[in-house]
Amino acid sequence: MKKNHFLHTSFLVLAICLAMAFSMTAMAVNARWESTTTRDGDNNICISFSDVQVVLPSSWGGNVQMNISDDSVSFYHIDSREKLTEELGYDNGGHLFTICFTQTTDYTDFPDYMVIGTVSGGTYYAWFPTDVQGYMDDAEIYSEYVSLYDDIDWVKANMTLTIETIISVDSEYIFSQSSTSYLSESDLAGMTADEVQMAINEIYARHHRKFVLEDVQAYFNSKSWYSGTIEADAFDVSVMNIYESANINLMVNYLDTHDFSSNSSSSEYIFPQSASGYLTNSDIAGMTADELQMAINEIYARHGRRFNTQSIQDYFNSKSWYSGTVSPEAFDTSVLNVYETSNINFLVSAIDALS
Repeated sequence: MKKNHFLHTSFLVLAICLAMAFSMTAMAVNARWESTTTRDGDNNICISFSDVQVVLPSSWGGNVQMNISDDSVSFYHIDSREKLTEELGYDNGGHLFTICFTQTTDYTDFPDYMVIGTVSGGTYYAWFPTDVQGYMDDAEIYSEYVSLYDDIDWVKANMTLTIETIISVDSEYIFSQSSTSYLSESDLAGMTADEVQMAINEIYARHHRKFVLEDVQAYFNSKSWYSGTIEADAFDVSVMNIYESANINLMVNYLDTHDFSSNSSSSEYIFPQSASGYLTNSDIAGMTADELQMAINEIYARHGRRFNTQSIQDYFNSKSWYSGTVSPEAFDTSVLNVYETSNINFLVSAIDALS
């Protein structure tokens, strides 16, 4: 989804040296984007807005322009912008990144975004184009654009909220940084399988996904940032940015490769990872046909299915995570995800092999 962040209410050119500050047009500018420009000890350009500071490499001076609208400020490569605008007849090209302020979670629709932080009243985030914005018909201009774009990861790392405006939102998230940086196994140390799975769900929830399990849905409904609008079976994982995709892979692998048997929460499951990773022969080694069947039932039970056999129903009634609300006749297997479907087939084959 493209958003129009390019309604120009003012135009500024980055200072080449410290003495040259931004020049403002006579048009009014949202006070949020009023800024001061300084240089740090390495001569990098420090732009301080009311709540956000962004630091740009010194090489960007004189090569980048800044356009301000009511809710955002965008940065462009000057020469690419001028050439493409001249050719196309309207403002276009050269886009490097945009910083925005929002009171919603609309930024999660962008394929490449980064949350800078939350302040009283809303959230600051940056988004980055996923297509080439440089002017390619002039080798020198394009080379300059590429040089600027190569600095983007450094610029990302140097976007911050000012200390005075930061508010604590970590309690609203398991991992507040999972959409903006890479997690490590040390971040997961000590977590239960359920907590790791919920951290995976948290990434999906940021993109408005709804959840089949009532307790999971209720958990995210309690979060001020959550807006669930997309059914689970309609959710498209391509909306994930590079950090989110990598962090989901990390957590799925962590569930697959770690022993949670000593953990009281995960011991509530036969296979805590059966909804988030593929089971293997080593997982089921030594299991009886009855145990394998109960592992299949566990996958169904996660989705609220009830059971006709009383001993099975009693078994799941004893689990703190279980909420049986769907009769066996009404249960729809389409609620199963790809891991669950594959694992059921795998377990059925294992039972057949024991016959």
